[in-house]
Amino acid sequence: MLVVLAVVLGLLALYWLPEVRIAGWTMRKIDLLADLRRDTVASVEETLLSSDSALVGAAQPSKKVSSLNIPLLEGSRLTHDRHGNVITLEDSIINAVALQLPQKDGVTSIVDMSGGAQGGMDAFYNALDIADVRPVYVAVLGDSYIEGDILTAMLRELLQQRFGGTGCGYLPMTSIVANTRMTVRQTFEGWTQHKAIDRNGYVNTFNNITGNYFGATQGAWVNLSGSGYRYKRTASCTSSSFYYLGGGGTGSVTAYVNGERFREFSLIDYNDVNKVTVTGDINNVKWVVDNPSSIIYLGTSMDCSRGVIVDNLSMRSASGRHLKNIPDRLLTGFNRLRPYDLIVIMYGLNVAGNVKSQFTAYSNELQQGIDNLKRCLPGTSILLVSCSDREERTAQGFRTMNGVLGLIQAQKRVAINSRVAFWNLYDAMGGEGSIVNMVNKGEAARDYTHLTGRGGDRIARLLYDALMLGYEHR
Repeated sequence: MLVVLAVVLGLLALYWLPEVRIAGWTMRKIDLLADLRRDTVASVEETLLSSDSALVGAAQPSKKVSSLNIPLLEGSRLTHDRHGNVITLEDSIINAVALQLPQKDGVTSIVDMSGGAQGGMDAFYNALDIADVRPVYVAVLGDSYIEGDILTAMLRELLQQRFGGTGCGYLPMTSIVANTRMTVRQTFEGWTQHKAIDRNGYVNTFNNITGNYFGATQGAWVNLSGSGYRYKRTASCTSSSFYYLGGGGTGSVTAYVNGERFREFSLIDYNDVNKVTVTGDINNVKWVVDNPSSIIYLGTSMDCSRGVIVDNLSMRSASGRHLKNIPDRLLTGFNRLRPYDLIVIMYGLNVAGNVKSQFTAYSNELQQGIDNLKRCLPGTSILLVSCSDREERTAQGFRTMNGVLGLIQAQKRVAINSRVAFWNLYDAMGGEGSIVNMVNKGEAARDYTHLTGRGGDRIARLLYDALMLGYEHR
C-alpha cells in the first residue's frame, strides 16, 4: 500500500516539473488530474493575447469545431463562449474577426487576419481594379486535391469571365495527369523531373515556388494546345513563355507557334530565373530544346496581357513544407517575371491522417513557409485555405477524421500568427459528412477525399463567391 501511495504521489508531483525539451521537441506535461480540470490553459503568443483579447470575449461559438474530441494544438488556450461551449483561442479570434465581415447567405467569408497590412487581401482586390490594363496573377498551391486543374479550371473561368483574360497559365514541363486536364492538351518528351517531395536527387538550390525543376536532353520538347472544350477562356492565349534557371552555360530553344517555326532563342545564363516569350494569337505552341547545355528548366505558360491569369501549381503528395526552403533569389526572381497578386495555399490532406498528432511541428513549418513568401513577395496577398472534409468508415458509419479537425485548428493558428487571410473550406462545403454527400452526387471520388471535375467546379464557385464578397465590400 505504501508503495502504491508513493507512486501516485510521485506521478502527481510530475505536474510541477518544468518543461523538458529534447532536440527541439517539448515533452508533454504529465497531469494525472487532467480529465478533472474544467479548463486547461497553456501558453499562447503574447502578441495574440494583447492585440485580440477584446475580440475573444465577443466571439460566437464555432458551428463546426467546438468539441474537445479533436487533437488540440500544443499551446492552445481553451476558453468558453457565452453558451458555455469550449472553444480554442484560435476559434475565438477567427470568429470574432468574422463578425466584422459582410455576410451573405450561402457564402463562407474570407477572414483577413492582416489588419490591412502586408499579406492581406487588399493587394489582390486593388489589382482586380486595374485588370483591364495589366495581368492579375493568381497562383493556387496544393496537392492532388487540385491536380489536373481540378477546382482551378472553374475558378479561372469565373475570374476571366468577370475581369477578362485568356489562357491556362503556368504549366511544368511534364505532368502525370496531362491526359486528364480539360483546359489544355499537353504532350512532352525528353525531360527529367525533380520534385520537392523527392527524398533523393532534389537540390534545394533549385527549389522554387512551383516545387519542380527539370533536366533536358537535346531535342526535348513540350507542346501545348488550348482546349476550350469546357472552359472557353483557355482555347487560346496572347503570349507563351519558357522559364529556366541559369546553370553555368548558354543553351538554346526554338518556339513553334500554331504549327510554324517562329523563332530560336538563346538561353543566357544569368544565374537567376529567366524567360523567353512569344506573342500573338496563339492556339498552339511548341518549345524545342536545341542545346540543353547545363540549364535548369522550370516550365512554360499560356498567358494574356491583361485580365486574370490563374496558375495551378499542384504537386501530388506535397504538404507545403518545401515553401520554407525556397531561396530568396528564386522567390524574388520568379516574382520579377511572374508577380503574383494572390497566392492561395491549399495543402493539408497528406498530413490530416496523422490523427494523434497535434500538428505543432507541421504548423511551424507552414508558418515559416508563409513568412518566407511574405518577406520575398511583399506585394502579394496570401490566402490560406483550410483542409477539406475527409471521411473514414467506422462501426457507426462515416465520420470526419479527427486529424482533419486538428489540422484545421493548426491552420487557423498559422493564419493568425502569419497575419494572412483564412478561408474555412471545411465549413464552406458543409462540414461533417459533406464529402459523403458529394460522393453521392458524383462530385467526389469514393476515396472520400478527392474531387471529381464537377465537384471541383462546385468548390471553385464557393471560393469565387467568397473572393467576390470580400472584393465588393472591402
